[in-house]
Amino acid sequence: MSKIRNYNRILAMVALVATVFVMLFSTIFIAEHVSHHCDDEAHCPICLVLEQCQSNIKSIGAGLVVAATVYMVAFAMKETSSYVSGQSIQTSLVSQKVRIDS
Repeated sequence: MSKIRNYNRILAMVALVATVFVMLFSTIFIAEHVSHHCDDEAHCPICLVLEQCQSNIKSIGAGLVVAATVYMVAFAMKETSSYVSGQSIQTSLVSQKVRIDS
């Protein structure tokens, strides 16, 4: 079980690093070629890569918004459930183990 957990952690870290690398590469490539102008956009390799970089940024950006929303909803539910799981309202002297001496 521990090997599977470690494998999943390593796999998650590799995916995270790859995502950050793609975002960083796309942003740097767009910044370097911002002044690129050509006449034949259909066959220009730089224009094709620019379109792919813009698509990567849009898709990863949308995924990050969804992931952040899910995280915040889960965090809010966790916080509210901790308040709800307090002491039971139906308490009695027996449930509180109070000794009654007369």
